[in-house]
Amino acid sequence: MKTHPYDPETVMSYFDGELSSTEAADVAAHLHVCPDCFKLANDFVHVSGVLTKWQVEILPPGTTDAATLLKTKGRVSISGFFGWLRPSNRILVYTVAVGALSVLLFAIAVPNLIRSKMAANEASAVGSLRTLTTATIMYNDQYHHLPPSLESLRAPTYGQTYADAANLIDPTLASGSKSGYRFTYQPLGDRYTITAEAIEPEKSGTRLFSTDETGIIFSNGKPLGGESQVEKTSKTRLLDLERAARPPATMIARTVEFSIVVKDFARARTSMDALLARHRGYFAQLTVSGDSTSRGSLQASLRIPVPELDSAVTELKSFGRVEHESQSGEEVTMQHADIVARISNAREAESRLKDMLRTRTGKVADVLEVEQQISQTRGQIEQMEAELKALETRVDFATISLTLSTEFKDRVGELSPSASTRIRNASVSGYRDFRETVIGLLVWILASGPGIVLWAAIFTLPLLWIWRRWRATQNRFQAAA
Repeated sequence: MKTHPYDPETVMSYFDGELSSTEAADVAAHLHVCPDCFKLANDFVHVSGVLTKWQVEILPPGTTDAATLLKTKGRVSISGFFGWLRPSNRILVYTVAVGALSVLLFAIAVPNLIRSKMAANEASAVGSLRTLTTATIMYNDQYHHLPPSLESLRAPTYGQTYADAANLIDPTLASGSKSGYRFTYQPLGDRYTITAEAIEPEKSGTRLFSTDETGIIFSNGKPLGGESQVEKTSKTRLLDLERAARPPATMIARTVEFSIVVKDFARARTSMDALLARHRGYFAQLTVSGDSTSRGSLQASLRIPVPELDSAVTELKSFGRVEHESQSGEEVTMQHADIVARISNAREAESRLKDMLRTRTGKVADVLEVEQQISQTRGQIEQMEAELKALETRVDFATISLTLSTEFKDRVGELSPSASTRIRNASVSGYRDFRETVIGLLVWILASGPGIVLWAAIFTLPLLWIWRRWRATQNRFQAAA
């Protein structure tokens, strides 16, 4: 930042003639060399000139107060509205208005801030309970007994950790108070309870949280987030037992195959869409090829509700000439019952694993192994439930495999190409084939030529040397003879 030897007050005093001759000469010399101060001096001169020319407006005859004058001008401002007051009273009115507005804003904002603070404290209390549960498990795995108090989970003052200072939680939580909540830990043999109570009810929090060796967090005596997993598992188990106890009804997955030849393909296509909408069906697969207006063909897989199947088949037959039709039904009653039984057994195994996890007393590795088995079991249950849903969909919706083709009629107007056209097409095709052959040959030579030359050199040179030795030997024999 640039530093000036004279502040704005000194420059203003210079123009007001309040400086000594020596100081005034120094300031004048500085203004000639400093553009910033020179601009500031021009601003002072401009403001001084405006103030010199300003005059107080004279009230019109008959005007008794400022409010009447403002009304004659056609506007009323806040300063004009309070212009009839004395300056001291006007300041008092302004102060009261600002104070009232501040009180109103404070009354609106404070309850929201308190509610936000309480929500943050409650969320922190739930997180602290989870931290304490994890720390208790780790302490039990390391020292083979539950911690006697929260102080046993704090960090040691110095040295290594030991049973009374396991270094598992922060010092604030170990003291028993954090974020407006007081935490109370009570060991009961191989069980324990931890409660989190608001230090200032209705200010730091409104709910009472607790947990125990099961790891479930309760809010005001109820499981946090609704019913517990145990209750959900029990209800699911009862539904499975009820479904398994029902007498098995015959379940048939019906399939129909059609091959129909139509005269007007576009009309048949429109009729098919209307049929699906009328019978509450849908396309599972659709493929349209050819000219959709005259010579099109269609292959589709339709899914029709079983009660609507017979009427839908009758309407399909009216589209055109049926060339092929077949209907079949597959009984899947036992398959359905088998999947239901396997799902029930898997859920029972999952429930036992979760009970084992809630009463865990082993090492961390054992706990992780149980959690992995629970995850695998849950994946198997979801896969079997998807298979069961797909099987029930096959029973509820019949499958119609449909093939539509257009009846072919040769047209008189469609003449074969002329001889000149056929000759031209043949010559173009021959030239194209010749060009592709030449290009292919060149590509093969460029790609394989270096390799062929290399191998030829490798094999040719030894063979040439052997042939020359053989020729030299033959010549010596002939000369000797």
